[in-house]
This record gives sequence, C-alpha cells and structure tokens, in this order.
Amino acid sequence: MRVRNFRVRRDAEIGEYRLTDVFGGLESSSSLMKVFGSRSEMSKTMAHLKLSVEPNDSGLWFDRDTGTICVGVKHLKGAKADFLYLDVIHVLVHVCQFLEGRDLYDQAFEYVERPTELEAYRCTVAEARKVGLDEAEILRYLRMDAADDSELGKLMDKIGVKARR
Repeated sequence: MRVRNFRVRRDAEIGEYRLTDVFGGLESSSSLMKVFGSRSEMSKTMAHLKLSVEPNDSGLWFDRDTGTICVGVKHLKGAKADFLYLDVIHVLVHVCQFLEGRDLYDQAFEYVERPTELEAYRCTVAEARKVGLDEAEILRYLRMDAADDSELGKLMDKIGVKARR
C-alpha cells in the first residue's frame, strides 16, 4: 500500500461507527486539509462524521438525508486499500460540498457532467497521482463507478485521465 498512515478496520461489522474508527490516518492527508480549508476545520468535521457499514456490496457513498457516510460490508472487507482511501477522499469532497449547501444530485446534469462529481473526481485523481498510482490503476479505480465504457470515456475526458480503455 502506498498511502502513508491510512488504516482500514476491515473487521467492522454491520452497524454505525465514527468514520475515524474505521478509516484511520486521514488527518495526515494534505489533500483533505485543502478540501476542508484548514486542519482545524477538517478535524472538527471529521470528529462528527458517522459511518454506516451496510449489509450489501455497494461502495462508499454519502447519504445526504442522514449526513452519514455509508459503505457496503463486502466493499469494506474486499476492496484494495488504495481504492478505499480514494473512495474516502471522494466522499469527503461531497461532505464539504454538502456543508456548503451545494446540490450533490443536480438532475440538470448527467452523472459524469455534474459539477460536484467532476470536482470530487478531479480531487481524487490528483490524490491518486500524488500517492503513486499510475494511469492504468487510476483507470481501474474509475471503472468501478462507471456504468459503461461510454460514461467512463466521458468522465476520463472531463477529469484528464489519459489511460487506454
């Protein structure tokens, strides 16, 4: 694993936890500090974030209705640690957007054109490159979220990923 200090508690069972009890070492991420604006704002926000481990194989997402970050238990137990780290970066960008009052699910845009998604993916891809993932690994990460190759291609073009599909 290339991400320094990041820890995952893979034995977390279905239920609710503090985010930092399952995903540790996030406070050392300079990228997250930029997202939150300061270390104190990041610490304050993350201290209150809940994580719900769900009985499914879905990835990681933010439930805007409850203000909870959710992860499927199969994803938590089986995903590569690098990818889990990138998922956390991505969803924490959405948390900040939500706290700013932005519409995370603006239906005026298709998923891969939604400004909040593009911002979150750009931040995530920048972090992936920073921690040493190459373009092929970034493509593997993005492929998990894309519905099909056409959607993946649009997303790659929008966020500047040049790997071959």
